[in-house]
Amino acid sequence: MPGVTLRASVSSANVSSIFSDPEIDAVFIVTPPTTHYALIEAGLKSGKYIFVEKPMVLSVSEAEKLKTLAAQSGKIFMVGFQYLFNDNINYLKTELEKGTFGKIISTKSEHFLSPLRSDVSIFWDAAPHPLSVFQYLFNPKKLITAVGKMEHDSTDIKVEFENAPALEITESYFGQTKIRKLTIKGEMATAVLDETLQKNKLAILVNGKTTYPEIAVNEPLRTEIEHFIHCVQTGETPLTDINFGCQITEWLETISKKIR
Repeated sequence: MPGVTLRASVSSANVSSIFSDPEIDAVFIVTPPTTHYALIEAGLKSGKYIFVEKPMVLSVSEAEKLKTLAAQSGKIFMVGFQYLFNDNINYLKTELEKGTFGKIISTKSEHFLSPLRSDVSIFWDAAPHPLSVFQYLFNPKKLITAVGKMEHDSTDIKVEFENAPALEITESYFGQTKIRKLTIKGEMATAVLDETLQKNKLAILVNGKTTYPEIAVNEPLRTEIEHFIHCVQTGETPLTDINFGCQITEWLETISKKIR
C-alpha cells in the first residue's frame, strides 16, 4: 500500500508484546466485540494509533471512558464503518445534498443471511452499518424513539429521529438468500442500493423509469484503510473518529433499551 512500510511480520499470541513493541506504530483490532474495550484501552495506554472494527464497544460507559483515553493519548483513533467508504454511498450523499430526491419520506435497511454469532446479537453485529450510513447521510440531531421486535438472531424495528426521516431496520442471521439492501424513498426519486449484485448495484427510480449511475467503484475496505493511514501520517481527524463511534454506540444502546 502506498506510503506504508512493513518493517516486520511477527505472529504472537501475546497481546502485551504487540503493544509494548516500539516498532509497531498502529494496531488494527478486528476481534470479537466483547474484547474490544480491553484491547483498545491497552493500545491507547501504549501510545498506539488505533483502528477498531465496528461495533467499537458494547456500552456507552465504555465508549466514554475510551473517548477520554483517546483525547489524553493524542493518537489517531478510527472506527471501521466500511459503508461510509463505499463510492455508491458517497454518490447518494452528493445527490441528497443537491436535493435530487426531494423530501425524504422513508429509509429502509435489509440484511439477511450472515454467519451466526453467539457473542453478539444480529442487531449489534449488523445494525452499525445502516446506523452509520444514516448518520453520515442525514446527520440527525436526536434519536426520538424506536419500536419493533428484537431477538438475538433477528431484528425488525423502526427508529425515528429529530429533523431526519425514519429508518426501518430488518435483519436476520438466517434467510433463503443473502440480502444487503438500502432503500431511500423521496418525493421526487427513490434510490435502491443492492450490495449483492455484481454490477448496477445502485438504481435510481424516477416516475417509473430506472437508471443506473456510472460510478467508478473502488474497494471500500482498501479505501477505509488508506484513509486511516493518511490520517496517521497527516494528523487529520478520521471521518469515523471516536466521536462518531460514540454516537453509534449511543444509538445502539438506546435502541436496545427502548425495544426491550
